[in-house]
Amino acid sequence: MGKKNIVWNDYISDNERFADFINGVVFHGEQLVRPEALTALDTKLWRKERKKDSYHEFIRDMVKIWDYQGRKYLFGLEPEESPHLALPVKYMNYESLEYDRQYKEIVRRHRDQRDLTTDQYISGVAGTDRLMPVVTIGIYLGEKTWHGSARMGDLTAMAEIPPKIRWQIEAFWNNFQVNLLDIHSLKSVDVFRTDLREVFGFLKLQGNKAELIRYVEENEAFRSLSEDAFDVLSIYADNVKLKLHKEAYRVKEGLDMCTALRELEEDARREGRKEGRKEGLATGVKKGGHLMNELNRRLVQDGRTEDLFRSIQDDKYQRRLMEEYGICNL
Repeated sequence: MGKKNIVWNDYISDNERFADFINGVVFHGEQLVRPEALTALDTKLWRKERKKDSYHEFIRDMVKIWDYQGRKYLFGLEPEESPHLALPVKYMNYESLEYDRQYKEIVRRHRDQRDLTTDQYISGVAGTDRLMPVVTIGIYLGEKTWHGSARMGDLTAMAEIPPKIRWQIEAFWNNFQVNLLDIHSLKSVDVFRTDLREVFGFLKLQGNKAELIRYVEENEAFRSLSEDAFDVLSIYADNVKLKLHKEAYRVKEGLDMCTALRELEEDARREGRKEGRKEGLATGVKKGGHLMNELNRRLVQDGRTEDLFRSIQDDKYQRRLMEEYGICNL
């Protein structure tokens, strides 16, 4: 798991933010998921390789169970830093393994209780048993335009199959669909009530510096941003100075991102002016060398050796000779 994923998972593990995300994305802002109704679940899943008698481990990013009116639902959130061409396979594996985990727990319970009828014994479950629905949502936080696969049909190239065959197969084929939130495609961040609103708004605009600065300056929440939200923005913006000088932006109730951005912008301007001076100096030295070479060439061509040696030692005489030959205007 990469550093960005670790920071993000620590941030979204907070029940209020997790609930806010589900309410905003799944329920379009309706406040159905309460933080106290969420329970964290182990993110490790295993698949046994029977021939090799070994286990393959899968680690999800963040998984929580939502308990609502006597029913339970499982939500898995997966941050994505770059476009993933095989995302349908990845998420389908996660969900199938999770259903398999639930199924095995039910089978073990019945085995211990020995309460199944003969007909039920083969499947290992009773007619009253229920699996929790599993919902996986990818969150694309990268800067590049998303061009990964969104459904299994993208990987199997179903669109390229002759229509007569495709129509018949599609009637029996499960085209696994990826649920992906691309922050760049968010029409509005106002469906969120926690600092997810500021985090998504910031990351959405990070490719447009002017718009980003305006957004931060106009949003009062950025003047006292929570520390873990500040950490997410620092690492996803890939800004070393934000991380190194974090303490300088600390205020009573959090961290002041407005001041941080203003200082970073001023640093960038100073750096730009410094580079401009260096470039101007380098250009001047290069041009000066070119003019002196041209003066020396003409003095040698005219047989003025004494003037050549004198110009090397006397800057005023050198400028006078340049004016004489009209070299200053080259």
